Amino acid sequence: MVSFRGHRARIPRTFTSWEVKEDGQDEKSFNRWTNRDIIPAPPEERNYTAKGYFGFWIAAAVNSSAWSLGSSNLANGLTAGEAIGMVLVGSFIAGLIAFICGEPGVQYHLGFPMMSRASFGMYGSYFVVMLKCFVNFIYFGIQAYWGGLAVKVMLSSIFPSFQHMANTLPESADITTNQLVGFIIYIIVFTPLMLVHPTKYHKLLYWAFGASVATMGGLFIWAVAANGGASVLGPKKSISAATRSFRMLQAVSSVAGAWTGSSIRQADWTRYAKTKRAPAINQLVTVPLTITITAMLGVFATSAVYNMYGKEIWQPIQLLEFLLTDNYNAATRAGCFFAGLGFFWSQISVNLVQNSVAAGMDLASIAPRWIDVKRGSLIMCFVGYLINPWRFVNAPGTFITVLNSFGMFISPLAAINAVDFWLVRRRKWKVPDLYVGNSSSIYWFNWGLHWRAFLAWTLGIWPSFPGFIVAIGGWKTTNGSWLKLFQAAWFIGFLGGGLVYYAVCLITPPVGRPYFKEYFGNEHHEVIDGFPESNSGVDTPQDVEKETAVTSLKGAHV
Repeated sequence: MVSFRGHRARIPRTFTSWEVKEDGQDEKSFNRWTNRDIIPAPPEERNYTAKGYFGFWIAAAVNSSAWSLGSSNLANGLTAGEAIGMVLVGSFIAGLIAFICGEPGVQYHLGFPMMSRASFGMYGSYFVVMLKCFVNFIYFGIQAYWGGLAVKVMLSSIFPSFQHMANTLPESADITTNQLVGFIIYIIVFTPLMLVHPTKYHKLLYWAFGASVATMGGLFIWAVAANGGASVLGPKKSISAATRSFRMLQAVSSVAGAWTGSSIRQADWTRYAKTKRAPAINQLVTVPLTITITAMLGVFATSAVYNMYGKEIWQPIQLLEFLLTDNYNAATRAGCFFAGLGFFWSQISVNLVQNSVAAGMDLASIAPRWIDVKRGSLIMCFVGYLINPWRFVNAPGTFITVLNSFGMFISPLAAINAVDFWLVRRRKWKVPDLYVGNSSSIYWFNWGLHWRAFLAWTLGIWPSFPGFIVAIGGWKTTNGSWLKLFQAAWFIGFLGGGLVYYAVCLITPPVGRPYFKEYFGNEHHEVIDGFPESNSGVDTPQDVEKETAVTSLKGAHV
């Protein structure tokens, strides 16, 4: 405790103890498999309304990634209309996956790691979590780098000396001095947010919503107005009807794969839902609309810029840098400052909802005695900062191709988790067993590993794997079929992995049948838009006990 002029500043518990055990916790609620952040969210933490989830998906969808979706599709020969149409289909699929994978959070107030424990086993879930976190480490750093560039744009707009600052770093650094200054400022602003619990982020997301929409809309309006009207870039090459059909399938696969990483983890956030209906409308409506509209604005704005300057600049922050370099006058500086501020908030929010906090929740499940969501988020930050993320942007190569291909590895995971929860177990979890690390748990399977899930995942990725090797330059072949399988890897992985898993579970069902619901004990009453849920599934105004609520716990009671 630090005192300053009569005020006491409390040092966060994160920095005062090796273990993350809180006052009042016993061995049941804090052990090798359990801590406060991975048990069901108690009622007092469920404060996300439909408005909060709207802000969440605005942060996840209205950003530079969605803005530039048209780039590769136009390069592949699709028209702008075809590209936008396929973005709509792909983003609707992503929203549907978010709805499916978010149900455990809504029903049991548990996150993605528990879904992985139920599907892959107590130790098998480590594989799932680390696969996701590995990708997040890289993409967190890249998003932080873009946030640093937004800071650089703001400072360059205010101070001419900063805009024209001499670069003192060697060319091999792949970053300039003023870019590095912006990156450091982003670190200083973003990192303390990791000490705030995710249940309090919904208010920040409201501000991010306003900033993102105003910035993207303003940039679009400026580009079209300055161009004297709308214009649309045409496809980069002429393709046959058969090739066009495949390119459209590839576009859907690409969009769905890009957002499946967020969708599969949706339970990490729906566990904080105030009502059961709060996330659903945003998953099924907000997701496809916001991604599609943002991509459409990106196509029109980029087309207008190309018409004016002869340059295709799909990354909006790089567009701001170009404008400052091209015409450093008062109007440009003012516009770029406010646009840079909006993108800075956007990069803060997208890293919160898609990378750092989600990964922090997941890392907490690996070592719950020593890692909670705050420490896990800090680990994500420090790794993302230290990997020099600008190298992946400014000196891309095989490694970034591998990262962009990770949808191939993630889509079978999403399918297996969804099939296990919805079809195999019929949404019936024995929650206390998710915190028991021995053979008495139905989720222990064989030595903590669920062979059915790993078999399905392997068979889900193998058809696309030869094409993956071709794409990264590891194999030269004249057979284009392998590469086409890889380009449609999301569909192959999701449908293949899900079907194989369901078939194997029909032949050899996982242990624990007949499955039934057993709750953890701290959930209390379920509420659906103000009405408790009855066992019959009918909403009634009376308080009704949950089916099989547990008061004597294997896990924990808080």
